[in-house]
Amino acid sequence: MTRLPLQKAAPSRITALALTLGLLIPLAGQAQEKEGTTQSAGQKVGRFLTGVKDKLGLRVERPGQGSTGRASLYTPVTGEQTFKGLFRNEDHDQAIQGRLQWPRVALTFTEYGRSLPCWTVKATIWTNAQHSTIETFKTCLDAPLAQVNDLGETTVTNRYIGFENLMAAQPRFGGTPTTGSERTTGPNPPRLLFNVNVDSDMRQKVRNAVVNSAWVSGFYGQGNDLSHASIFYDYRMWIAGFDPAGNRN
Repeated sequence: MTRLPLQKAAPSRITALALTLGLLIPLAGQAQEKEGTTQSAGQKVGRFLTGVKDKLGLRVERPGQGSTGRASLYTPVTGEQTFKGLFRNEDHDQAIQGRLQWPRVALTFTEYGRSLPCWTVKATIWTNAQHSTIETFKTCLDAPLAQVNDLGETTVTNRYIGFENLMAAQPRFGGTPTTGSERTTGPNPPRLLFNVNVDSDMRQKVRNAVVNSAWVSGFYGQGNDLSHASIFYDYRMWIAGFDPAGNRN
């Protein structure tokens, strides 16, 4: 069998922020010139950095601010609601080394479409090779990826940071049995976890739905794993397919 090349590690969130700041800081002086001298240098720099964080999606909202009228990231429909936080506090490195094989989740899109803002996802959750349960939930593709810190502040993360190589994610060669090019609900994953054959517009929506699902389950978004390379070889989540009856295009 031909060994597939390993994917390049995704850039870290810190590196991405540093590079962006490096590119944008020269613009701070221009912004200050335009605004005149009515503000102190500290105020101008503070406003500039706030703008940078907003562009990146790395912003902090105080309790009660920006929390109403937003699309929902996770709305349970059926099942025992075990999907939320399923992978919390687990180590991707342990998984790709074969020391943490379960749980596993196969995502099936049961209601979806190019113009549909919220998709319905069926999660087949495997606790071992013989036992699985099914949970269905809705997720809105533009819902913010938010976490609440110890101060009660909500940190909102841009879904594009640290998950650039999502569609190329695959198990490390020989790491676990796969179903090859065939997509099933498990218990084994396909060779390419999320790389489905759809057009570019639909591909972006699929990507958002997967990132939402990974975020809700804790598979993605814990601590520094926003850019941890090993997440792209953790085979415990994949796309099983699309229910033809759920196409709302």
